[in-house]
Amino acid sequence: MCQKTPWTGIIKTMRLLYQKRRLLFKTLIINFLCIFLLLTLSYAQNTTLSKIETAYKNIDDASGNFIQISYIKELGKTQKFNGKFFIKGDKIRWQYFGKFSQVVYLNRKMLTVYDKTNKQAIQSSFTEDKYGQLPIALLSRMADIKKDFEITENKENTLILVPKTKMGNIKRIELVINENEFPIKSLKITDTMANIITVEFNNVKINTNLKDSLFNFTPREDDTVLQY
Repeated sequence: MCQKTPWTGIIKTMRLLYQKRRLLFKTLIINFLCIFLLLTLSYAQNTTLSKIETAYKNIDDASGNFIQISYIKELGKTQKFNGKFFIKGDKIRWQYFGKFSQVVYLNRKMLTVYDKTNKQAIQSSFTEDKYGQLPIALLSRMADIKKDFEITENKENTLILVPKTKMGNIKRIELVINENEFPIKSLKITDTMANIITVEFNNVKINTNLKDSLFNFTPREDDTVLQY
């Protein structure tokens, strides 16, 4: 039969201390990893944001091609469009090619939608509630997106934007960033009715000194202009 010695209590105490230290060490490691992960995610998000903000500081104007895919949930229908866009400050020209030949002009706060086929233009003031109808207009607000949106990073180079205040029927925007001079690769807008508009940009050129006349709508003699 083993007999207890004066060292037995000391050994037990040392074992308990050792176990507590191991537990404390593990806890510290877990806490460190959690903090490191949060900092890494925060850094990644800030890095992606900085790509946009830095790029936009160097952009005076931009032009290129786009492909737009619109899904209308209520109709269960998807439509594909393509065209060309021009941006200069808060002025935008968004031009569709093909069967639905329309040109959309946004010159500061004046919105003009010109239907070439019907020779008809509809003009109205542009307000926050019309952003869902004109997704390209969001590109003019990307220089300071933290002001307008709550931002999270879904995956590398992809940001999820949720409007801080009401922007028409926009629910969220998925923004994909690239390494080119024009930082926006694509944007995907989901509205409150579960309709989805996806726009991809390609062949984009910046700072080509676009003329102001590109953004001014001038009706022809046989055009009808309706104002609302």
